[in-house]
Amino acid sequence: MKLLALHLTNVRKFTGKRASITGIGDGLTVVSEANEFGKSTFFDAIHALFFEKYSATAKTVKSLQPYAGGAVEVAAEVETDQGVFRVEKRFLSRKGAKIIRQSDAAIVAQDDEAERWIKEVLGQDGTGPAGLLWVRQGLVGLEPDAAAEKALLIDTRRDLLSSVAGEIDAMTGGRRMDRVMRRVAQDLSEITTATGKKSGAWKTAAEDVAQLEQDLALVTEQVRDLDAALTARKQAESTLTRLDDPVAKARREAARKQAQDAMDAATAQSQKMATARGAQDLAALHAKNATRELSGFLTAVDSLTAAEAEAEAAKQAARDADAIVARRRADHDTAQSAQDASALAVATTRKQLEAARQQIDARKAKGDAARLTDLIAKATAAMAGRDAARARVTASKATSAWLADVDKAGAALQTLEATVQAQSTTLSMAYTGAVQLRLNGAAVPADHPIALDALSEIDIPGVGRMTLRAPSSGRAAKHQLATAQSRLIELLALAGAETLDQARQLASARQDAARTASGADDMLDLLAPDGIDALRQALAEAALAAKLADDAPLPALADLDSALSEALATDTNAQQAHSRAAKAHAAARDVSIRSHAAVAAADKALNAARGAVGAEDNREARRTALLLAVAQTDTALSAAKEAVAELATDARDLATAEAELTRATDAIDSTAALRAKTDRTLAELSSKIEERAGNGIEERCSELEGKLLSAQATELGLARRAAALTCLRDALSAQRNAARDTYFGPVQAELTPLLSILHRNATLSFDSKTLLPSGLTRDLDDETLDNLSGGTREQIAILTRLAFARLFAKQGRRMPIVLDDALVYSDDDRIIKMFTALTRVAQDQQILVFSCRQLAFQDLGGARPMVTVSDA
Repeated sequence: MKLLALHLTNVRKFTGKRASITGIGDGLTVVSEANEFGKSTFFDAIHALFFEKYSATAKTVKSLQPYAGGAVEVAAEVETDQGVFRVEKRFLSRKGAKIIRQSDAAIVAQDDEAERWIKEVLGQDGTGPAGLLWVRQGLVGLEPDAAAEKALLIDTRRDLLSSVAGEIDAMTGGRRMDRVMRRVAQDLSEITTATGKKSGAWKTAAEDVAQLEQDLALVTEQVRDLDAALTARKQAESTLTRLDDPVAKARREAARKQAQDAMDAATAQSQKMATARGAQDLAALHAKNATRELSGFLTAVDSLTAAEAEAEAAKQAARDADAIVARRRADHDTAQSAQDASALAVATTRKQLEAARQQIDARKAKGDAARLTDLIAKATAAMAGRDAARARVTASKATSAWLADVDKAGAALQTLEATVQAQSTTLSMAYTGAVQLRLNGAAVPADHPIALDALSEIDIPGVGRMTLRAPSSGRAAKHQLATAQSRLIELLALAGAETLDQARQLASARQDAARTASGADDMLDLLAPDGIDALRQALAEAALAAKLADDAPLPALADLDSALSEALATDTNAQQAHSRAAKAHAAARDVSIRSHAAVAAADKALNAARGAVGAEDNREARRTALLLAVAQTDTALSAAKEAVAELATDARDLATAEAELTRATDAIDSTAALRAKTDRTLAELSSKIEERAGNGIEERCSELEGKLLSAQATELGLARRAAALTCLRDALSAQRNAARDTYFGPVQAELTPLLSILHRNATLSFDSKTLLPSGLTRDLDDETLDNLSGGTREQIAILTRLAFARLFAKQGRRMPIVLDDALVYSDDDRIIKMFTALTRVAQDQQILVFSCRQLAFQDLGGARPMVTVSDA
């Protein structure tokens, strides 16, 4: 099928209009127009004409309707093997479709029959290759986004490749292989997921096995519990028999009585030992106290001698420290007096220096006051002159602009006067006497020509009145002259002038006044840059400071500064000497205080030593008595130790006797507790056994074992089926992958020369699922399609469509390639190469290109059809 012409009526922007593209060539045809011309509208309309039913109301159809509404009409003139036909469809209103044979204008099909005719032309189910070869605006990749449309195009490509590669169609990559693999995939999908996990019947069987295993494990555990309970009950009955044996019971009672007797004897023996050890401890305490008292007495005697010597030494040190404190206090008093004198000298000298400096400042302020008074007088006079000059400037209207207007009016008046004089009769007088003529009541000047009006009266004193009638020529000039005179008089009157000279004098006077005012401002800026008020404030401050000025002679500041420096040096030395004396005095007082504290401490230690020793005449008798007490307590301690040793020879072990009694008692108590516990256990086990035996646990266990074996067999069968199907799928896939080069050979053969135009020695790898290029190999580097730039992906997509178009053509299914605003991401070099590829394919293939890049696509060549828009 070839497109010959396209016609749109009332479609989108062509509201109420008919838009047509005619003269579409057999090879490459380019429609290159500006944005918003309607190129995408033509593309969408073609798509609706061939792929949407005339009765459709889908979004793609409604989008063709303009805002004003109405029916949408799309028509195309096409050429098939049967001739030239016109395909027409009317959408949304009075819907319909027609196929008209152009040779005799006969309608060969209408409505649904027309739709079937279109499907036959497109091939297969009506989608045919057009959906693969027509690329709408904005589609950069090889596939559309919609899943349904994507799956449809995969089937189209698969049918094409399987048909072209017929020699391997048996079971290596053609349609029969596809059907088998689809059946395998369908059967496998019924029992597994896409990732190979269990699903469907296999998952159900596996879940049944897991549930039965869980139930069987629970029942088996219950059976085990029943067997354990029976065994435990038998053991409990045996334990009761053993615990109730009378011989063993008598033996335990006899052992407890024997242990109690031994415990009583050991307790009596222990009490005697405790009494003897108490007597021993008391004797030892007495001996220790006697020894400690003797040792303390002897130590106190030695301490008394040392304390007496230390007390005398401390008193002598205190007396020496007091003498030093007295000397240091005298030195401090002397330094204090010297410091007071030096400080007074510094203060006196500073006061004299300050008074001298104050007097200097006051005398300077007196001079400043006189200078400021003169400045204020001059500034006041300058201000008065400035204000008077400004007043004259303000009062005068004789501005420069006014003077310019006056001069202009005067010049115009002179010009008009000359004009009037040239056009009028004039009167000129040269007087020889005192008599003067009057013209129309005004004196006639001497030697000054006067233009005469049409009727003039001249009074001649002593003679009479002369009437002159002059010609009427120059009336317009005279009128302009009168107007100019009035204008000049009005301008002069604005500033109070009567003549031009007077006007110039007034303007000059105003300029002088302005210069005077400006000069006065400059003088004020010089005399009082901050204003007269600032001068007056400074004068007030200077006058106040000048009141302290007198005429007494001033001492030299250098002498006063020198005297102050000497006084400061003397004062600094005095302060340092005073500081040293104060520190020495404080240190001496600290030594004295510590010395007296040492005397007090020595006296306290001496009194304590005397109190510990006692009176001197009783010391020897006390020493003898203490020695006797030590000897007596040592004898008593030896006797107590011998008594304890004698009792220890026959002592019984109380702890062992107590442990034996505890063991015998615990044996009787634990036996009673064990019997009570065994009774309870026996009752619980009997109850549990009755409950388990009544529920038929063993029968339930056998039943579950049978069901589990059956479920495991079912699950195993499904697992083997899944494994077999997976193995078959993998084998078929491996076989098809092995034959993939042969399968994709035809499209690779068409694509390789086109690809070499862009990339020399480059190859494309194909995906066996999508049947589209998935990677590009160039310069020995493999790149996935997703990692390529947008421009490269776009170029490969178009080249792939060109290759598929050539395959369709070889099958006798020629379809035009339609590209809407393609190659938008290609650079200048690549786009020229793509133009070459398009031109190569267009030698025996119809290609229709829509583009808004008018300048770039000028290099593409091809036919340029006629595009017309007219009223519908």
